[in-house]
Amino acid sequence: MLSKQNIAIISGDFLSGYGIKSLLYEYFNPAAVDVFAAFSEYSASKNAYHLLALPAADYLMHAGHISVKNKIITIAATPQPGQQGQGQALYFCTLCSEQEAVEQLQSILASFGTPPGAEAKNELSEREREVLAKVAQGAINKEIADSLNISLNTVITHRKNITAKLGIKTISGLTVYAIINGIISSNDLPKL
Repeated sequence: MLSKQNIAIISGDFLSGYGIKSLLYEYFNPAAVDVFAAFSEYSASKNAYHLLALPAADYLMHAGHISVKNKIITIAATPQPGQQGQGQALYFCTLCSEQEAVEQLQSILASFGTPPGAEAKNELSEREREVLAKVAQGAINKEIADSLNISLNTVITHRKNITAKLGIKTISGLTVYAIINGIISSNDLPKL
């Protein structure tokens, strides 16, 4: 997971920067995420970062001033031909749905080593995985208890443990996590 990762985001677009920060906290549980409006603010920071996300133009302009220890993601509003990455950087498109953004981040972060959530996936017990699957499928606590033949209190305890282990508090977040980590498939979701 990203629990030990410090991430810096440089974005002149306030909503994009804080949107990415929000997604990282909701789905990947990083140690810290700082958003800077300009490269000069990032440079003035005394913090050490493992991952740096910035606009492609800023990356090209400041590549010589970025530590080689940083893992780089370039950010743009729309996909651009041939821009799968600039140099050592990976590319992230902000003009997409929440699920697409999470999948992009999952793919990018997985390319840097252990996929986000892989450690947490191993931490979940088999019963917690079963409860998570039922939650992601839209079941309420009583339905989960009945289908798994456990008490309502046990379901509530499992849900608290899942939330604590994963650092994900919303049902939509848990659902995306369950799909990304193969606990359920998108075909298992209730049809609207």
